Amino acid sequence: MILLEFNELSPRLLDRFIGEGHLPAFRAFRDASVVFTTDAGEDPPRLEPWIQWPTVHSGLPYAEHEVFALGDGRRRLKQPLLGDVLSAAGIPVGIFSSMNLSYSHHPGDGGYIVPDPWDIEGQAYPGSLQPFYETVSAMVQESSRDGVPGPAQLAKFGLFLLRNGMRPATVKAAIKQLVHEKRTSGGKWRRASVLDALSYDVFRHLNKRYDVRFATFFSNSTAHYQHYFWRDMEPELFAKQGDGEHADAILHGYQSMDALLGRIMADNSLLVLATALSQEAWIDAEKRTFRPRDFAALSTFAGVVGGVAKPMMAEQFQVELPDEAAAIDAEGKLNQLELDGQQLLKLDRHERTLQVGCRSSVGQKGARVTNARTGTAAAFDDLFYAIHTTRSGRHHRDGVLWFRTGEHRVVDGRVELTDIAPTILEHFGVAQPAYMKGRPLPLRVTRKVP
Repeated sequence: MILLEFNELSPRLLDRFIGEGHLPAFRAFRDASVVFTTDAGEDPPRLEPWIQWPTVHSGLPYAEHEVFALGDGRRRLKQPLLGDVLSAAGIPVGIFSSMNLSYSHHPGDGGYIVPDPWDIEGQAYPGSLQPFYETVSAMVQESSRDGVPGPAQLAKFGLFLLRNGMRPATVKAAIKQLVHEKRTSGGKWRRASVLDALSYDVFRHLNKRYDVRFATFFSNSTAHYQHYFWRDMEPELFAKQGDGEHADAILHGYQSMDALLGRIMADNSLLVLATALSQEAWIDAEKRTFRPRDFAALSTFAGVVGGVAKPMMAEQFQVELPDEAAAIDAEGKLNQLELDGQQLLKLDRHERTLQVGCRSSVGQKGARVTNARTGTAAAFDDLFYAIHTTRSGRHHRDGVLWFRTGEHRVVDGRVELTDIAPTILEHFGVAQPAYMKGRPLPLRVTRKVP
């Protein structure tokens, strides 16, 4: 069984694009599935994929797992997760990039783990997978700068791919993408879809090498397109319209995932598609996200001494301080930075680690950041740069959950994310731990005999 974690796909857009004939693989998958709609169970600020995916894997609602920020999964998820329970029952498991979890290794050294690319402390298992994980992580975390790893790291990455299942068709697609970028000086956003295809090559190879019986595959590419390009796809919904340059970006994402899904369906019969949550048009507000241009410059302005910063997702970055006392001091000083009289940064501290993000939205041109502690000021644009463009897609509680059983049936209403793990455990005949709060979903209709 493979749990396809296609992050934040929209049920409405899936229906629309299937109806328009753009997604033949999704249509075939749906028509052979028991179709549920999930309820993410939370509203903002707890409606985030790094909260909902821990719910899927732990079988616990947010109120119990309390995973709120990126990195919290490692610290707060203490109970065995879905993959751990299966592995302990002797079922080899592969975890490929599932978001914000605490998987480390499996009993008996079976299976494999590739951490999610936003996990800045991630350790792949076995260790031979670490070069792949580190390179993908660097690409994803620095996507806002269009950066790529250095030649030495790329050489190791290429060698790994050659030894671990990369297909000639994927090589051709990657070369085509790079040539397109060079000829047009644009289109870098499509790299995310190419990375999906490359990742599936490796995923497929690892599943065969480790003879896994359950595996997860996480993709965020289309979620990213929806966040930033919804305004171009449906400009009629927005008071302030985009330039139309990315009008087909979201459809491109869905079609790329459809092609990938077609490959997966040809390779496997036992499939589950889940999105955990979805997105909708963000028409009643505008939001831009910003990162520091140089953390050393921001630290100097705030008066923070020491600290090593690493990018995470969107505006978020993590800062490691020498000790907890230094982290408390840095937290206090960074909290003194203000923009238009409001606190500039949002901070979450755990021991000597700070997770930091810029609270600012749009319209910062010419704005000044003030250090309330020292009375000094600096231009916002000198300290921060905008990531991508204005966000126009936001999270929605509805999610897709399709179990490919061979029978098509649409179940009315909403089901809980906590039901997913118990349903998968029941399929494998593994007892559900008492701490998991959900219940197995009815995948077969029991008909009474007259």
